[in-house]
Amino acid sequence: MESGVVMKSRQLLTPALLSIVMVATASGGITFGPVRAQPGESVHLLTHTEAPGGTLQKTTNGKSNSGTITMSRDRDLVWTFRAPAADGTRRGMVRVNNLSTSTVTMMHGGKAEKTNDISPLNGKMFAMSKTPRGEWKFELDGSVPYSRIQTEIDELVIYLKRNWYPDREVNVGDSWEFDPAWVKMIIRKDLTNAQTIGTMKLRQVRTSANRRIAVIDITIHSTGADFQSDGSEAQASIELTGQTVVNLETMLDESLELKGTLTTSSNKDGQSTKVKLPLKVVANKSFTHEITNP
Repeated sequence: MESGVVMKSRQLLTPALLSIVMVATASGGITFGPVRAQPGESVHLLTHTEAPGGTLQKTTNGKSNSGTITMSRDRDLVWTFRAPAADGTRRGMVRVNNLSTSTVTMMHGGKAEKTNDISPLNGKMFAMSKTPRGEWKFELDGSVPYSRIQTEIDELVIYLKRNWYPDREVNVGDSWEFDPAWVKMIIRKDLTNAQTIGTMKLRQVRTSANRRIAVIDITIHSTGADFQSDGSEAQASIELTGQTVVNLETMLDESLELKGTLTTSSNKDGQSTKVKLPLKVVANKSFTHEITNP
């Protein structure tokens, strides 16, 4: 029988304090695995990248002019994976609700210049497949020239190929390197060939009445440069830090938030441009039972 002191102490534990106790008393490591979706479930992916209050400086023939630049990029996709074929080929569908980027640039003494890039894939659905020894492929209907959507397709392939978590068991405090190629793609295509260092660290495992999650710290450092024979050059670098939360019951990375700075510069024919953008990247995933037909 429990003493009155023990019972009273338990009654004094608020839900917040109780969750802390449960985290502190959790023991053993965890092993990440593939997403555990139920039959008929799809994964809805929403990402929003914004760069408010960026600075821009252009120099032409020794004369400089400064300005501001803001950028936002949205991705709204639904992924549906089906049972593998008899030969092991992985199959699925992707529906593109929205792939768009908007930019507003204003130089000192000038007018605001606005650009909106809306992907021709918006509103389309197509099949994807991967043989046991092949790469992911998308079966498009041919209504859009492939050259126009090359970047978007590359982004989808990189998303499917991403492998962020180690195969080994990890404990709170453990860290590991990962390839954040997909993060680079949704931020800026100039960084796709950059040298990148991505690090993750398991900060804590939280347990509540209905779920268990892993909170993971993320650090990304990326630099790249491109020098052409005509003397033109371009450079880019990015620093990002943040967290992702993984549901350990479903293995779905339900949220991702990163903040940092993107810096780019270019020089061609006596004209140079330097851009510095404060960045925020937010991605959210959830299961959906939406019906998707081929």
